Amino acid sequence: MKGYRHILVLIHNERDGLPLLRQTAAMVRGKPIALTVGHLNADYAELEYGSDALIKDRQAQEVIAAKAMLSRLVSAVDVPVAVKEIVTIRRFKDVSDFIHQAGIDLVVVGHQNRLFGLYSSYSLEFVNRLDVDVLVKHLARE
Repeated sequence: MKGYRHILVLIHNERDGLPLLRQTAAMVRGKPIALTVGHLNADYAELEYGSDALIKDRQAQEVIAAKAMLSRLVSAVDVPVAVKEIVTIRRFKDVSDFIHQAGIDLVVVGHQNRLFGLYSSYSLEFVNRLDVDVLVKHLARE
């Protein structure tokens, strides 16, 4: 098995983020592996044609909420974790750019078996679009 140096855990929310981050932290504990937790947020500024203060306020609120969530997740594990909030409408390109810039060689994502999960899950898209290893962890349904 390949020895990884830097792992990116991509999360959607706290419900999937906490088990993914805890499992990955257990994998890297005591090893010289850097760990980063990442979250994707839509960039409303790139979607709009005019300037709208309400949209910019909503964007700012979502980024602040995401950073607060990431802080809670990082404090729930006992290994050093870097944080990356990616605000984009080009999800796969910007994640790929960050992966190459940060030297990430493994991406961990979650997947939950659910109706239409095959069509609505981004996890499999990351497998197909990224040029690094992607580990898809099964997440139990609540």
